[in-house]
Amino acid sequence: MSEPPRPLNRAAYPEPVLGNPVSTLMESGVGNCYPGLEFDLRQLDTRFFPGLTFDFLGIEPSGPDGTQGAHLINADASSDPTFQQDCPWIAALRRQLNGPEGAALGSGNWYLHWVEQQGKRIELYDFDVFQNATYLVPYEGETCWWIIRSIEADPDESTADLTIALSQRDANGQPTGTPVVLHGKRRRYLDEAGMIPEVYRPGELTASMCSPWTHDFRDCACQYWAANHPDIVLGPVHGYALEDGTSRDDATQAVTFLDWMRRRGTAPAVMAEATLERSRPDAYDPYEINLRWQELDFVLQGEETDGTPDPKPKPKPKLKSEPDPNEQHRPTYPSVEAAMADLREELAPLEFTLSMVYLYALLSLRAPEEVTAEEHQTWHSLAEDLAAARQSLLAVAVSEMTHLRWVNQMLWTLGRAGFDTKHPYKPVVRPLPQPAAGALPDDLHARVRMLRPASPTTLEDFVDIERPAEAVDTEYAGLVEYLRHKEFPAGLHELAVRIDSDGLQHYQRFRSVATSLSRYAREPRLYLRPIVLADASDASLMPALDLLDRIVKATENGYEAEFRDDMPAAEAAILEAREAMRAFQIEAERLARDEGKGIPFFARWKASDRAP
Repeated sequence: MSEPPRPLNRAAYPEPVLGNPVSTLMESGVGNCYPGLEFDLRQLDTRFFPGLTFDFLGIEPSGPDGTQGAHLINADASSDPTFQQDCPWIAALRRQLNGPEGAALGSGNWYLHWVEQQGKRIELYDFDVFQNATYLVPYEGETCWWIIRSIEADPDESTADLTIALSQRDANGQPTGTPVVLHGKRRRYLDEAGMIPEVYRPGELTASMCSPWTHDFRDCACQYWAANHPDIVLGPVHGYALEDGTSRDDATQAVTFLDWMRRRGTAPAVMAEATLERSRPDAYDPYEINLRWQELDFVLQGEETDGTPDPKPKPKPKLKSEPDPNEQHRPTYPSVEAAMADLREELAPLEFTLSMVYLYALLSLRAPEEVTAEEHQTWHSLAEDLAAARQSLLAVAVSEMTHLRWVNQMLWTLGRAGFDTKHPYKPVVRPLPQPAAGALPDDLHARVRMLRPASPTTLEDFVDIERPAEAVDTEYAGLVEYLRHKEFPAGLHELAVRIDSDGLQHYQRFRSVATSLSRYAREPRLYLRPIVLADASDASLMPALDLLDRIVKATENGYEAEFRDDMPAAEAAILEAREAMRAFQIEAERLARDEGKGIPFFARWKASDRAP
């Protein structure tokens, strides 16, 4: 049987499009409760109870009309992935929905009457007294939604803890007849990989948006808009266009960021500007975008394209000095064992190493409060530039640590599934190996592992390391393709894609930091602390190095507990690691600020790259 066709554009996958701001992610949308922005969070709760779909009627206050509240629009267990699980409460709920209760819900208009959890029941009606008679007034849809949002997700997956009742209404909105009572659990909206369940249909989370997309496409009143589109895109990374119309493949050519909504023809290659005022003249206006939206290019892998890419898997690049001329003819991985070995020996250590290197660079920057009054008079934006640069470096370092966790998650997920039984899962929280003596100057292992202050040269090197289509960025390309085309546990491909996609944000952040600090290049003392890499034998470093050991050990314990599915132990270990991180940050800042000492992050790993 042939493989079904798969979408080639990233918008078809439940993941952020390269070039979008981070606010387009589910967990960080700033307008996620308000129709007209990225998505409508209320739409998630339309399916808060497995097998049922509701609509919240009467969002705006309008008085009782008998049709307000949480209206049942569908009751169907067959299309809900929840019912594919083998669990007693799920089996019981399936019997209810396939039995007399489900048959009753299949006809007439039904409304959510009450919800009950942990012995607490809330009715979705208010009381009104008129001429000595008491009437039930249905809550409006928004009030019902807030009540449903308050329902907790019970971590015990084995038993039902939520009971709901549905009833019909008469012409005056009063409940009538015998309620249908169902027992189940609140749906979880994100899995371990941070993805929403497949029960939500395409377009469902934006179904309540306020305007047709052609009207809302250009911008809203807040200069943002309702759908996920790439504000900034990459120009071609492979086969760069030259001014004379020809092209060449030059890996050293600078990557160009373009305004995706620029006018075609009159402004074919408009660089993305930093402010709305500067970008407005060359971008489509609200009227034009209704007429010419079809001229916008598709965005594939973060790049504009007017054609279809080759769907064949890309060769997996290796972190090494000398390219293998036969590499491009090999599959991404010969076996799942080889993929797991790469995760274990290459990718996880790479993420740990990058995080430590970026933290060292962060500690080399002065804090905003270290800027003197005299310096501020001459360099008015110095404190703000330092604050922004430190925040960017910290964000990238934290992102690399998140990637380390995801790589470990891929390893323990494959381990649980029985792959590569010769190598039982062990947490990987260690750096890349020490480069061999006489390593070439351009050896990426050596470059990545260097602990350096955030000088202009270092920042430019960080930009090169994270540059799209270069070694670190494409290190995950083979893994993404391999996981996409093989049958593996759910979520692994999405994790690999998230890591691969984050590299563009790292590249953008480092470019921004390098640009903002370049104005002080002639006087680096303005933004750099005079730190030097300290010797590990220095007694004053012992508290910081001991805290680093504690962080590594607690992180390993947390990953090991997650592998065993012991979530209480995992949470305790992660809390311990975070507590040690806070203490480490204070001590590391003190050493860099007061003593000019840079912490040798890799000092306590042996040449074999195993923790002592």
